[in-house]
Amino acid sequence: MEKKIISKLPYKGCTDWYPEDIYIRNYIFDIWSRVAKKFGYEEYDTPLIEDANLYKAKSGDELGGNQLYSFVDKGEREIALRPEMTPSLARIVANRKNELNFPLRWFNIGRYYRYEKPQKGRKREFFQLNIDILGISEIYAEVEIIQYVLEVMKEFKAPANTYELRINSRYLIEYLFDNILEIEGDIRPKLARALDNFTKIPTNDFKEYLKELSLTDDQIVKVLDYLEWDIQSLEKIESKSKGAKELIELFKNLETLSISNVKFAPYIVRGLAYYTGIVIELFDIGEGKNPRALFGGGRYDDLLEIFGENKLPAFGLGWGDITTLDYLKSYNLLPEFKNDIQIFLPLMEENLRTDVNKLAIFLRENGIKTLEQLIPQKLSNQIKYADKKNIPWVAIIGDEEKEKGLIQLKDMNNRESFLIKKEDIIQKIL
Repeated sequence: MEKKIISKLPYKGCTDWYPEDIYIRNYIFDIWSRVAKKFGYEEYDTPLIEDANLYKAKSGDELGGNQLYSFVDKGEREIALRPEMTPSLARIVANRKNELNFPLRWFNIGRYYRYEKPQKGRKREFFQLNIDILGISEIYAEVEIIQYVLEVMKEFKAPANTYELRINSRYLIEYLFDNILEIEGDIRPKLARALDNFTKIPTNDFKEYLKELSLTDDQIVKVLDYLEWDIQSLEKIESKSKGAKELIELFKNLETLSISNVKFAPYIVRGLAYYTGIVIELFDIGEGKNPRALFGGGRYDDLLEIFGENKLPAFGLGWGDITTLDYLKSYNLLPEFKNDIQIFLPLMEENLRTDVNKLAIFLRENGIKTLEQLIPQKLSNQIKYADKKNIPWVAIIGDEEKEKGLIQLKDMNNRESFLIKKEDIIQKIL
């Protein structure tokens, strides 16, 4: 029987992370985490697998159905790999609601899986930051998360003219459907999806699609008029629409704080079923290389109801690693890869192994990241190795150095070498 050759590639839509990839990933994660802690947010986590019903109940048909990686375990339970965090967050909050001190400011950076077609900006496996504030019904929760977003972009050194946070309200969408268009039934979610894709579809194609939804000519005119609204347009319906009132209040707060790079965008809907109020998406508006949202989020005040709990006001976002990486690459904002090794210790002869090892132990005990050669080789080859890994220092112990009780320390930047006591290496390197 012919032996089957197993593919060297990862599962479709997943990624192998080499050290240089992990370096960049950690750079992104560190900024997400550091800024979150600066704002007083605490880190949490949940299992990677959950009861599939958790997502089917509130994530919507697409994410809770077609895109769900699910299976039946040995106990006949339907289990799903985590496609998003918000339902899991709601579950753990509901589980200890009476013990927690609100408001909660929590964040998580985790791994997720969705069964969808891999494409630019989307994979089946991805990492995502989730940052949420629970227990604040006022608009100040939205203001704080928006401030967090802009602080992260500042840490990324993102040019101000390359990104824009677009904001809308699901309540405003409901006002459009109920009071302006007066539509019911299946047409509502279909029109919501059309609005969410408005910027991706040519105007004529968009109009044709509205006709396919059986909208009248008058309704189509009203939809197109709605899509031209700016924040001032909302003032005429402020007393009638909760969404208009919230948006006006939000933008007044943002203006008071001199917050820029924000815009009212009436076409922002967000696909997940549980959003209830303000929704946001961050867009790349620079050179057109990433014509899609970097992330999205919104308010989800009703989610705890699936656990038999009362409503709990909540606002948060999910910020994916793939779109972020694409954006940072587009504007050359990624740091150059470098390892953290501070010093390399060659091994030239077997009889020097103990001396080299003791030096490695001494350096590590003093906080120096030390790479030790384990197999004796020609010194020139070992120097080339250290050079390729961009290690800044090399500490050489040969027979002469051992006899004198000294170390030959080599600066790999200027190629200078000098004899030094091992105790003095610490001060020299640090």
